[in-house]
Amino acid sequence: MSERGKGSRSGVTHLDRARVRFEVGDEVSFATAKGGVRTGAIEKLNPARAAVRCNGERWHVPYLLLEHRNAVSRARNEQRLVEVSNQARALMDSHGLEDWTFRFSAAQSRLGECREREKLIRLSLSHAMKAEPHEVKDTILHEVAHALAGAGVGHGPAWKAIATRIGATPKSRAEESETVRADRLAAKARFRSGMEVRFRTRDGQLRNGFIARMNPKRATVKVDRTVFLVPSPALEPREPSGDGDTPP
Repeated sequence: MSERGKGSRSGVTHLDRARVRFEVGDEVSFATAKGGVRTGAIEKLNPARAAVRCNGERWHVPYLLLEHRNAVSRARNEQRLVEVSNQARALMDSHGLEDWTFRFSAAQSRLGECREREKLIRLSLSHAMKAEPHEVKDTILHEVAHALAGAGVGHGPAWKAIATRIGATPKSRAEESETVRADRLAAKARFRSGMEVRFRTRDGQLRNGFIARMNPKRATVKVDRTVFLVPSPALEPREPSGDGDTPP
């Protein structure tokens, strides 16, 4: 297979590269649709946009529009993403998944994901950045085992046998890292039943609703007549956002 073909199956997207350049607390600036420039501090890192507090207003700004106000270098973060992407590609190829694709996801509580119909393995970007290298490798192999075992077997004996053979921990999921667990518990402590919240769905749509119940890892959120199970770290309090909440 050509190098071009390989690249299409694996890689770090422009959004991935932009997202890892920023952290909560960073002082940033961005241009608005009317040609002005706003400055503020990042309050939260969402999948596609950062929540930036500017003079009492919260703006949700695409990472590609943000600029650091101070000299900040996070080249190591981007290098880490490339290393993990290359590692995943090598592990997938070595186990016969040459025609599968690897991508990062914005998931906070789900470390990895295997989508057999799409021939796609996804790894949480947060997990890739914060977990120990051996934990990341184990998560990748966990999903490779799912791809090899096929749909319908779950974490049963067939999957466990393959996981053991290829060197993955034969458990229902990789152990939650201390950082991911701390983030989840901190997020859960901020919310309670009845609170109005907003969150982004997997396809990037912003939804508003209220919490019907707080579960150990996810909140049951009602949006009109639809119920969503939302990971606690993905929730945001619903607040008035001022003029022009989202700059185009």
